[in-house]
Amino acid sequence: MLDKSLNFLRPYEIKDLIRIGRNEDGGYIVPKEILNKSNFLLSFGMGSHWNFEEDFLKYSIKNKVHIYDHTVDLFFFIYRIYKSIKRIFYFKSSIKNVVYKYNELINFLKINKKRFIHYKEKVDIKKTQFCTDLITIFSRISEKKLILKIDIEGDEYKILKNILNFLDKIELLIIEFHEIDIKREKFVMIIKEIQNNYNIIHLHGNNATGYCDDGLPRTIEITFLKKNIDKILPLKKINKFPINGLDFPNLPYVQDLEINFNK
Repeated sequence: MLDKSLNFLRPYEIKDLIRIGRNEDGGYIVPKEILNKSNFLLSFGMGSHWNFEEDFLKYSIKNKVHIYDHTVDLFFFIYRIYKSIKRIFYFKSSIKNVVYKYNELINFLKINKKRFIHYKEKVDIKKTQFCTDLITIFSRISEKKLILKIDIEGDEYKILKNILNFLDKIELLIIEFHEIDIKREKFVMIIKEIQNNYNIIHLHGNNATGYCDDGLPRTIEITFLKKNIDKILPLKKINKFPINGLDFPNLPYVQDLEINFNK
């Protein structure tokens, strides 16, 4: 049971939540109403899979994605295959794993570049030779309303202050917060700033990193809904997570993390 001081994280109940992406790491929770209204997804963080973005594109032929990840390119996937083959000789990999990595490469090569644009750029607060800033990122988007997903392994704390300058465009904000045990002050401060304009409607603990000393997960996925969205009104608050049938462990073979708010 979490201390009452953490009740500011307790999400409002929204009736039409659905899962987009796979039933493990990479899937996120969104209101269906927002999917019907927003045709653009801005995504920070890609890695070796992008099933959330793929499901978003499948939801409507009108949907488009801009995704930013400076670590991903053709060499990224070739190197993953090479490492998997090399590990076979140390009995730490298998042919099945090599095939899996090969299929990742094929999926990368088959990306629909008209609807899914990957920018090999690092997202930062200033534009440099190796980084792009938020002003540039949003200037590339003609749509007025969008969904923003952020999963950039701890760098979210660098950019979230600046994200607040673009709240007029962002209907739904999905963020994976990392290192909450050592960045608790920054985490609390930015959450409360976001809550000036958004309600928390869902959260899920990432079971890959365990708990802080006070029982809060070290890594948490949080979905924020803009407060003035028409026809979507927050109801009562939810006290217990995960939600059966909606939430799934990030690591499928490890028990999911429970979050219990103090009433």
